[in-house]
Amino acid sequence: LVGDLLKKLISEALRKLVVISSVFLIFSGLVLAYPKIFPWAEESSAIFLLHIWAGLFFLVIFPIYSWDHIKRHAKRPRKVSLLTSSGIIQLITGFGLIISGIPLLIFDNNVFELPKIIHLVLTFILPVSLILHKFSKK
Repeated sequence: LVGDLLKKLISEALRKLVVISSVFLIFSGLVLAYPKIFPWAEESSAIFLLHIWAGLFFLVIFPIYSWDHIKRHAKRPRKVSLLTSSGIIQLITGFGLIISGIPLLIFDNNVFELPKIIHLVLTFILPVSLILHKFSKK
C-alpha cells in the first residue's frame, strides 16, 4: 500500500516536472527563435543558459517519465484513439527534441541547419500534442 502510494506520488511529480519543463522550454525556445518579437530578450544570455539547463533536465526526466507512463498504461485497450495518437506524437516529439537539441548544444545553433529546423518544428508540435493529450477522452 505504501509502495503503491509512493510510486503514484513519484509518477505524478515526474509528470508535473515534464509538463512544467516542456512549457518553459517551449516558451524560452520561441523567445530564442524569434528575438524580434521579444525585444526584451534579444541579447539575453540568461534565457539561453536557462533553456540549455532546462533542456539537460528534460533530457534526464523525459525518458524516465515516458517509460513509467507507458508501463502504467500498457493494459489499456490498444485501439487507435486521439489519446493514443497524441501520446505517441509526444513521445516521438520529445525524443526528437532531445536528439536535435544535442548537436545544437555541443556545437552552435548556426552550424547545422537541419537540426535547427527540426528543433523549431518540433517546438510547435509538442504543445499541440500536449493539449490534445490533456483533453482526450480517457
